[in-house]
Amino acid sequence: MNKYLFVMCVALLFSCNNEKTPVSENIKETLKTFVEGETYAYMEKDYQKWASYWDHTNDVLRLNVNDAGFSQDRGWTNNGGKLEIFFKEHPEPITSTFENTNYDIYYDTNLAWVAFDQIWTSPSGEKSVAKATITLIKKDKAWKIISYTAIRYEAKDEQVNILERK
Repeated sequence: MNKYLFVMCVALLFSCNNEKTPVSENIKETLKTFVEGETYAYMEKDYQKWASYWDHTNDVLRLNVNDAGFSQDRGWTNNGGKLEIFFKEHPEPITSTFENTNYDIYYDTNLAWVAFDQIWTSPSGEKSVAKATITLIKKDKAWKIISYTAIRYEAKDEQVNILERK
């Protein structure tokens, strides 16, 4: 009887392990790391590394909105192809820094939507601010960007709430 009680106590002890991070938080951290990794690859002008973050189909959509207007490119050839040429013509890495904050993340098994604020700071201290959203799909068990939108605005206007996020 004592042996049975001892085994039950040991089993109970091992079943009460330390609190683990919920799966949802792990996925959110994975998605944040993924988004930042794509940005770092872009800054390094490492085309192969940067391209590995993206889906390479005609479904890819990239939209940029700023003071000058907006640009929209659909399809991998129009997105990846243009940047491959740009990286070759301007191989110098980007020396600005960036910070992503105010994440809003939704996901399912094979689809994720990540919205965030992104602040770039140039070496001279000039700031550029954007609200960004990225839609990702899972292909062959790996996340790939299918859509990217950046809405840039004046850094001095800290009250911009384009996506109505807190």
